Amino acid sequence: MLSKYYYYKSDQRTAMNDYAANHKKHDKREHCKKHDKKGKKNPSSKLVEFAYQTFDPIIPTTLPLNFPLSTQPQVIAAATLKNVERGNVVWLNGLYHVNNNSPEFADLITRIYRGNISPANLIYQSIVEVDAEGNNDAMESVTQFVDVIPADGQETTYFLTAQKGQFSADLNVFAYGPFTFTAAEIKQED
Repeated sequence: MLSKYYYYKSDQRTAMNDYAANHKKHDKREHCKKHDKKGKKNPSSKLVEFAYQTFDPIIPTTLPLNFPLSTQPQVIAAATLKNVERGNVVWLNGLYHVNNNSPEFADLITRIYRGNISPANLIYQSIVEVDAEGNNDAMESVTQFVDVIPADGQETTYFLTAQKGQFSADLNVFAYGPFTFTAAEIKQED
């Protein structure tokens, strides 16, 4: 039995005393069903499905590998999982690069959307500053997030997007490869 955590000191002492009283009921040398861990499996996880999209600058693709960012979300990559199950988790990882060719810093917004690109489907967002030209103006954007699947579905697509902040609209900020976006559905097993 785990002890309870309380914010008030007197309640915490009561919870600790309750735990001590329950612990004394069982002799440490003898096993009882409550404390016998033999035959019980520890919970584990199982990879159900893995989807990814990558663009390597060595291989020609239809997506330009160096393109200017706007103040609207631009899809860097997408990954689709099939037959997802409610309650499973999806481990999302994204990587792309950015370069600011402007004399002042720029805001870079990275987002992940589930299903389609709309504010209601936004599940992750990060905002970072990219230094001005001549400083640390070229960098990589790394994203990691875990999404809990809200409902069963035939297909669930995740979109990795990039954009400049609204106050960086006039700045020359570019995204470039290599791009990587992965989605791994994981089921908790009992």
